[in-house]
Amino acid sequence: MSTIYDWISSCTQQHDVICNQKYDDIHNYSFHLRNVDNFVCKFMDILSSQEQEKVRMAAWGHDLIEDARITYSDIVHDVGEQVADIIFCCTEEKGRNRKERHSDQYYKQLALNRLAVYVKLCDVIANVTYSLATCSSMYNKYRSEFKDFKAYCQNGDEFLEIWIYLERLLKVNN
Repeated sequence: MSTIYDWISSCTQQHDVICNQKYDDIHNYSFHLRNVDNFVCKFMDILSSQEQEKVRMAAWGHDLIEDARITYSDIVHDVGEQVADIIFCCTEEKGRNRKERHSDQYYKQLALNRLAVYVKLCDVIANVTYSLATCSSMYNKYRSEFKDFKAYCQNGDEFLEIWIYLERLLKVNN
């Protein structure tokens, strides 16, 4: 099993070097992963100590299956089944467009894993924050997807602080 530091290095290597993946065509992809991890850490006090490291590892690996040609089995081997399950649940479906990739089935699968919801919330917050900072048209996409995301994935008051934070960024009513 990888330590968190080995895992962060591995994810960075996979996205930035092996796949040469960019975020917004200008940043190494690890820029985004670091931002997601920053939000994971911002809200971490609502998780148990056992969950905290798993969620940080999932934050760094949340796009590996989707974007970096890494399999679920590879992740299980490196960091264990719980982290692999979180990452798997965060992985979009195949589709010809964003609507197909964010289908009802995607949201239903995501909602089955509370820690995947936590990571996805932090992922969306990182993307929305960047979109606001750069005046990106993606902001409106995140805003339009929020209703479905919340309808499927909000579970009562769990992670309420994070949901409210995201709602304020998106300027939607609670």
